[in-house]
Amino acid sequence: MLWDEYKELCDHPSVLTRWLVQQTLRICDSDCTKALESILNTPPLIKPLGHKGGLATDMFQTSLAREVVVEIIEQVQLAIANDAKTTGPIERDYSSIGQAWLEYLHWCDAQVDCNSQE
Repeated sequence: MLWDEYKELCDHPSVLTRWLVQQTLRICDSDCTKALESILNTPPLIKPLGHKGGLATDMFQTSLAREVVVEIIEQVQLAIANDAKTTGPIERDYSSIGQAWLEYLHWCDAQVDCNSQE
């Protein structure tokens, strides 16, 4: 895969990082954990030649149901309200993760709008 193609794919709201999925899994329960775990069980995007990142930089193209995304957002918002922190070298609050999931939801809604106009 070429770098430009890879970058374009990675910028899409439905393409999620391994880190984002793992951090979301930490605070979710119920059916969303199955959906999130299934993402991590799929092959990541093929990285372009010269990519220096390891597993931590894996990107996954996903297609989650809108209902699952809404449930994930609710649980991420609860984590934000409870001042939960991510794990890893730098602890962060969940606000950027919440923003990523909201972008995913907006993309889902745009897909429905596009499909209903056909």
